[in-house]
Amino acid sequence: MKLQPVYIIEELEQLKTISDPLRAKVLLYLIEKAYTGQQLAKLLGMARAKVHYHLNELEKHGLISVVRTELKNGIVQKFYRAVARGFVPSEALLPYVSEVENYYRERTLSVLARARRRAIHAPEEAFQIPSADRAHWPIIMTQVEVKMSKEKYAEWLRKFRDLIFELDSQQEENGEWFYLTTVGFQTNEPSFDPVEEVKK
Repeated sequence: MKLQPVYIIEELEQLKTISDPLRAKVLLYLIEKAYTGQQLAKLLGMARAKVHYHLNELEKHGLISVVRTELKNGIVQKFYRAVARGFVPSEALLPYVSEVENYYRERTLSVLARARRRAIHAPEEAFQIPSADRAHWPIIMTQVEVKMSKEKYAEWLRKFRDLIFELDSQQEENGEWFYLTTVGFQTNEPSFDPVEEVKK
């Protein structure tokens, strides 16, 4: 099954469904690959019945679908997958500020939690550096705070997304796998003290 790049959420009930913290986690797993309810229950450390309830809600609202079934010990196992790699509320839903905010906040937290798990389970070589020159490192960790208009920041993000699409288009059949995650959002105030540049 080929995932749509982006699914536009048109209905308020869909938005409410996807804004639930647990469903946001489940959906993030199902964007990566297909899982059964039992597999998800094990990954999340939860009861199967609870996970199946949330899977049914996501499926009912067209956000996931069954991509295959397997017969195991006389029981039919359903494998679920997200219908898209990303989900975006339609302009018609933007007046529902609270629901839209909850969706993006939960999505951000889920992405960060998933990145943490991926880092914990990454191979040792993922964090080994080949030289003192960072230009040759196949690893990046960065945090930055910038002060600018929302319009200027949105324009920079558009260029950054173009770079991500370029990166995705350059994949190689015999290459290594790399994981890159990015979050960025407005804050109330900076957390980093300003750094005085040392004049040489």
